[in-house]
Amino acid sequence: MSKLPTPAEILGQSFKFLPQESQLLLITSVLGTSPSWLTYTLLHNSLMNGENVVFVSFINEYAYFREGGKRHGLDLPSHLKKGTLTFIDGFSKLFLPSTPTPTQSIPTAAAPSRVGGVIPSRGGPIPPRQIPQSQPQAVATPTDPIKYISLGPSPSPTALRQLDVIKTTLQGLISNGAKPKLVVEGLEVLIAAAGVDARVVEDLVYDLREVSSTATILLPSDSVLIQTSSSSTPLELSHANLVLSLGHAADAILSLRLLDTGVAKDISGVLKITRGAGNLGETGGIVEEKEMLYYESDAGVRIFARGSGGH
Repeated sequence: MSKLPTPAEILGQSFKFLPQESQLLLITSVLGTSPSWLTYTLLHNSLMNGENVVFVSFINEYAYFREGGKRHGLDLPSHLKKGTLTFIDGFSKLFLPSTPTPTQSIPTAAAPSRVGGVIPSRGGPIPPRQIPQSQPQAVATPTDPIKYISLGPSPSPTALRQLDVIKTTLQGLISNGAKPKLVVEGLEVLIAAAGVDARVVEDLVYDLREVSSTATILLPSDSVLIQTSSSSTPLELSHANLVLSLGHAADAILSLRLLDTGVAKDISGVLKITRGAGNLGETGGIVEEKEMLYYESDAGVRIFARGSGGH
C-alpha cells in the first residue's frame, strides 16, 4: 500500500482556514503530470473523516478509481456500499441514449446551429448507436450503485438536464445542515466532445457550489489550451475561458507542472499553491502561496521543498 500526503501537508496552515461553505478548489495539470494522487488524497481525507463525497468523472470509469484507490489503501467499494461515496459516471454512457421515463423521451439534436449553449454536430443529427442485446450492462438497473449521465449521441439543450443528477444527488446528501463534498474531473469533455458552451459549464459549477461544502474541479492547463491568440480555435478559447474563470472564482489553486529543467529521476513535478480571486474577500490572504516538488513512486507520493530531498 502506498502512502499519500494529507491535505494539511499540502496546504499547510491554509487547510485550517479555508472557508467551509461553498469552497472552490481548482486543480490544474499539464501533460505528463497526473493529478490522480491529489484526487485520492482528497477522497481519502474526506471519507476517513466520515464525510459524504460525490465524485463525478467524465474521463474515467469507476473501475479505474477502484483499482487506483486500492493501491493507496482506499476501499472505494465499501464507501460506495455505505453511501458515504456516490460515484457519477459521465464517461461510460455519456453519448448513449438515456433510459426514457414516463415523462422523458430520448433527446436528439434537431438543428446544426448553436442553441442553448450546445453546438450539435455539423452533419446534423446522429442516429443513436444500436446497443447489442448481449450487453445488459449498458442499461443501468435499480441495484447499480453507480449513477450515470447520458446526454445522447447528439447532445441537445434538453439533454443537458441529465446533468441535474449531480445537483439532486448533492441535495439528497445534505444532513443536519452539513453539505457533502464534490470532486469533478473532465469538465473539458463537455466542451470538447459534447459541444457544451463554456458559460453553461461555469453556471453548472456555480450551482453545484451552493449545495456542496467544497467543490474541487480538475482541469488541464497546458499552455496550448490557455495561452490564446488571434489564431486560437473556438475550442481553445472556450477551454481558456473556463480555466481562467474558475481560477478567478477559486479559493485556492493547486497546479501541477513538469520541472522547467526537464525530467529528473527523483522528481515527478512541481506543485504550486496560489490563492484565487475568490479568496480576496474578508478572508483574503489566508492561503499560503508556495511551490514544492513531489515524487510519485510505488511507495506513494512525497512532497518536499526544493533542495530538502524530501520530508
